[in-house]
Formats: sequence, structure tokens, C-alpha cells
Amino acid sequence: MKLIRELTNPGQLAWGITREVGASILAYELYPLAVLGNSLPALPVLWTKTESHRRPILLIHGIFHNKSAFFYLKQKLALKGWHHFRELDLLTSVYGISRLAERVKTEVERLREEYETDQIDIVAHSMGGIVARYYLQKLGGDGVAKNLITLGTPHRGTDWSKYSVLPHIRDLHPKSPLLKELNELPPPAKTRVVSVAGKLDVMLLPRQTPQWPGVRFIELENMGHAGLLFSKRVAQIITSHFDD
Repeated sequence: MKLIRELTNPGQLAWGITREVGASILAYELYPLAVLGNSLPALPVLWTKTESHRRPILLIHGIFHNKSAFFYLKQKLALKGWHHFRELDLLTSVYGISRLAERVKTEVERLREEYETDQIDIVAHSMGGIVARYYLQKLGGDGVAKNLITLGTPHRGTDWSKYSVLPHIRDLHPKSPLLKELNELPPPAKTRVVSVAGKLDVMLLPRQTPQWPGVRFIELENMGHAGLLFSKRVAQIITSHFDD
């Protein structure tokens, strides 16, 4: 495989695969916690830095996942002084991207009112990044979101989507009208966007799919799809961009 040839150190490849398997198992084990309907807690304020960050962070999960996806990253952000989080539980098995983006828009407005702020930040994983893009590019979210960081998002589509029996999941195919429309639109002018992906992410095929034209792209070695959600490096990228 081309991917294996690119990773010249077999030890690094083995460690990356092991870490990805562990992250996938952990994501599965955490999933039932969010089914209960409660937001997974971040570390208490008394255990973390004094809060110095006002903008709330909206967390958008991917296909067939729930808000438990961000448990680890919430703890890392809380340790750095963020304490205003909002996670969405999106019915990705029922609703399409445009409908889910409307939900995002509604939640953003609630956050702005609740925290009396003009802007929020967004972290989105997998298909959640496409939902966030739709909000920014078609629903007026450009600039309302100060920052958007997508993790393992198939910005140019993924070939895996063609095997789905759900029509709205096939919107993630590289040749889908929805992705074609989004990619023909200019990238956000007011929201700072970063696309982060892992070299071991087998969900992103072809390999260039996480690259959003005109947007900064960061590719991490020995990292897979689930591993992005449990990565210290990803947490560092988020805090470095949100800390302004």
C-alpha cells in the first residue's frame, strides 16, 4: 500500500495502528454515557486554570456518533481555561446536512444570547465538519464563528459514502451536488478555519479529501480517524488557535 510505503518506520506504523484501535474502542465505550442525555462533564473549575476565555465552544460530532466524542478534548480545553461548552447530539442517521446545519445555526444563536457574545468557536469531527461548513458558507455563519477547526472531515468527499443505504450520507461522495456546491463557493472570509487530518485515517479516501481549498491544512503523522479525538497534539492545535 502507498500509505505503508510513506511510513518508513515500521515501529511508528505499528504504534499508530495500535493507538487508533485503542481510540476506536474508547470512543465506543464512552458512547453510552451521552445516550443518557446529559452533557459529559469537563473538569471542575477549581481543578483548572482561572477562566480567561469568554467565547463558548460548540462541538459537532460526526456520523453515527454523539457528544461523547469530545470527552477527552473537553478535559484538555478545561485545563487551559475554557469552561463554556455546548455539544450537539445530531441524528445523522435521519437528517441530511442542510437540516443539521439549521440545527447548528439555532444553537449558535442560543449560545450568543446565553453568553452575551458576538462570536463563538466551533470544533467539528468527520461529517460534523461538513455540517459546520454548510452553516458558514450558506447560512450566514461566516464571522459569527471566530474559528472553525475540523477534524478528519472529508471536505472533498469520501469514496466510502457510496456504500451507504442512506441518501443523505451519499452527499459525502466526491461527486455529490452538495459537496460540489460547497467547494465552488469561496472559503469563509471572516472565520479562521483549519482542517486537521491524520495520515492513517482510512475513512478519508482519496487521500486529498480532508483538504479544503483555500484553508490551512494540518496533517498529523501516525494518526487515524478516532485518534484525532484523543490526541494531545490536536488539543494543542485547538488551544493555539482559540487563544486570542
